[in-house]
Amino acid sequence: MPGRNNALVALGAAIAIAAGVALATPVSVLTVSDGTTEFVATLDTAETLQYSYRQSIYQVTVFEELAREGNGLRIQRVRSSDIRSIEYFGWNGEPARSGEGLWVEDSPRTVSVDPELVIRITPAGEQDLSTSRWRVVLKPRFGETVVRVRAEDRPWLIAMLEDAK
Repeated sequence: MPGRNNALVALGAAIAIAAGVALATPVSVLTVSDGTTEFVATLDTAETLQYSYRQSIYQVTVFEELAREGNGLRIQRVRSSDIRSIEYFGWNGEPARSGEGLWVEDSPRTVSVDPELVIRITPAGEQDLSTSRWRVVLKPRFGETVVRVRAEDRPWLIAMLEDAK
């Protein structure tokens, strides 16, 4: 019997270690925080993050497509129904009409990777962040405040518990 008990103890220990490693394995997430409230959702490294907002000068919706690069975010391109809101970025490129009827311009590779985005949520509140799997509308979630948006790695268990909130 002692051999069988030792085998069961060893098996139990192996299962506990494997479970611990799996639960501690880091996953890519996006966090949005105002310092009090936090939104956490998965953001894979190959996944596009879209930030949409009402541009205050031309009063049109702008769609910024961002990608995770390391522990930062880099804008890849912008889209809008008004070419002026694209030209506002000043990239000196040539905006073009897309198949969906929006003006589009890809950002140059020289656009920096930012460790975080700082977003002031406006009174109109027409701002959201989304991927193909989730969406968060900023004003109902945080109110009129400033939020910081970061790409991070967190242990799987912590990320899943925070994502479930």
